[in-house]
Amino acid sequence: MRQGVIRSVLCGTVVAGALLAPSASAASLVGDYQFQSTDASSGPGPALTETGGGGPTSFQNENVMGTSRQVLTFPEGTGLSMSPSVGTGDVPYSVVTTFRFTDVNDYKRILDATEGSADQGFYDSSGTADIFGVNEASSTTIPFTNNAYATVALTSLPSAESRFYVNGAFVVNLNESFPVSADTLRFFKDDGSEDSAGAVSCIRVFTGVLTDAEVAAIGASPSCQAPAAAPAPAPPVVHKKKKCKKHKKKRSASSAKKKHCKKKKKRH
Repeated sequence: MRQGVIRSVLCGTVVAGALLAPSASAASLVGDYQFQSTDASSGPGPALTETGGGGPTSFQNENVMGTSRQVLTFPEGTGLSMSPSVGTGDVPYSVVTTFRFTDVNDYKRILDATEGSADQGFYDSSGTADIFGVNEASSTTIPFTNNAYATVALTSLPSAESRFYVNGAFVVNLNESFPVSADTLRFFKDDGSEDSAGAVSCIRVFTGVLTDAEVAAIGASPSCQAPAAAPAPAPPVVHKKKKCKKHKKKRSASSAKKKHCKKKKKRH
């Protein structure tokens, strides 16, 4: 909830963000949530837990970016919590999630690192991608619409910068980081009432910061992962031609006899 907060809105920060973008990844996967009938991670990390009092979550099949897939639906006022997550304090981390909100109007919380104690974090703001901290930055585009899935990547670089990507494209940054309270990350649940019902197809959490190239490779993904690289085509098989030996023409017996036989000279 943002009542009584003074903020300055900074739009169009693509150039500044590009200059500060990390060039090499040091990101390590610490949670991989695919929501195939479970809140548990399919890799490292703890199971997610429900947070908030909006009601229970449930699994159902939906069309996610053209793919039939099981997702986890959540009512307004209920989100998900990961603890332990990426550490405590001003640590580098990244989150990738593919989700939809039923209602994108006003502010709707996507990610909270304050354990529900403050407004700072990543939001949808009436369809724009919004980062709210001491200052505020919003995208110049409107990537979110009601009930439409989008893949977002969110990164926080200690004491430097936070970045917001949608479907693989960088959309806005803020020259602030978001320290993590009590080693806990919360998804889709605000510290107040800035929530929406919706559904989530996947969440992947990393320590370290994903690069622009890594986020672009993920793109818009129902599984929050870059598509598997196609196997390299096998090199063509080159068949070496065998050198044929030249066969000498066999002489006939008569010609051979003629060659080796000398004419007898007549004696006088």
